[in-house]
Amino acid sequence: MTQSALRHVVVIDDPAQWNAVPANNGGNGPTWQWGNELLVGFTQGAAKTDSSFHQVDDAQPYRSMLARSLDGGESWQSYAPENYPGNCQIDHARDSDREIDAAVPLPKALDFRAAGFVLRVAGYGYHGNAGQQWFHSLDKGQNWRGPFLFTGLLDHPELAGRQFTSRTAYLVNAAQDCFLFLSVRQLGIAAHVVSPTDKVFLARTVDGGRSFQFVAWVVPPSDESRAVMPAPVRLSAADIVVALRRRNDPADRCWIDCYQSQDNGQTWAFLSEVGFTGGRNSNGNPPAMIRLVDGRLCCVYGERRRGLIIARFSQDGGRTWGAKMILRQDFHSANGAMDLGYPRLFQRLDGRLATVYFWCSPERPETHLEATLFAAP
Repeated sequence: MTQSALRHVVVIDDPAQWNAVPANNGGNGPTWQWGNELLVGFTQGAAKTDSSFHQVDDAQPYRSMLARSLDGGESWQSYAPENYPGNCQIDHARDSDREIDAAVPLPKALDFRAAGFVLRVAGYGYHGNAGQQWFHSLDKGQNWRGPFLFTGLLDHPELAGRQFTSRTAYLVNAAQDCFLFLSVRQLGIAAHVVSPTDKVFLARTVDGGRSFQFVAWVVPPSDESRAVMPAPVRLSAADIVVALRRRNDPADRCWIDCYQSQDNGQTWAFLSEVGFTGGRNSNGNPPAMIRLVDGRLCCVYGERRRGLIIARFSQDGGRTWGAKMILRQDFHSANGAMDLGYPRLFQRLDGRLATVYFWCSPERPETHLEATLFAAP
């Protein structure tokens, strides 16, 4: 694809603010999408361009933000919703292994197929988030309720005594039936320290969010590499594929893997490697993956070593992947650090794709959000 076939749109840019990491803060299409209405979460902090990697002042507070497009990513408006992760009256300076007191059981079952429903998960270990809790909106993210407990889940023998590090990734199965792809790691690890013990598992609620059950590990705790930030796609009633962020320090390597279940999430097996995302010093990048209307899979991710945003397509359910499509390659940051990516991905009603990620360019070297609009080959 020629660069002329790509269109880049600024989502939010403020030199005084660090606007970044969408993949930490919300879902992908189609769960955070209503036709050409797209919703993206991100973290905002005070900019500090002389920092060693992230251009943010960690001593200043973060806040969780949302950006909305009503025209398939052509234009965006950003806002800070009330009663939302990072914006609630929660003491994030507490011992991070302790449960947030504000979270309560969900009082009434939800309809996950309600027209404006959207769900957001918050966990430990990433900017502006803490706890083991979830929030929901019934009006496409305008107003939020929560935080709620994952009632019954974290006492399961497979999860008890582990720290909750989950982001937002879910598949709605029926009105009160939902799969959530979550992650945990060993206790006692500092918030920003990466651990190979961090692994993805599948949980399920069949009573509209009032209780949750452990289903299976997607990657078992015995695996030697980190496996987090899942991007799940349902292919059929029985087949599910999920892309994962991976890291192995001894190999100095970060990458994206796909895992597959052919029994509706009960068991999982490695399917394919999607792409390389950098060395351990860069900490790699998470995937955004969706199923297109023509049945193909599209996976978008950042490669920090070379400063790229990449898209790849699969015609066989993630078993093999086509040539890399370079969506962005003009990276230039104020502090020289290759900090980028964390994409979210959507398909518009006209078939074109929109991906949102954080970036630095020669024109805007401070960390900000951009969207790239492109066509599938």
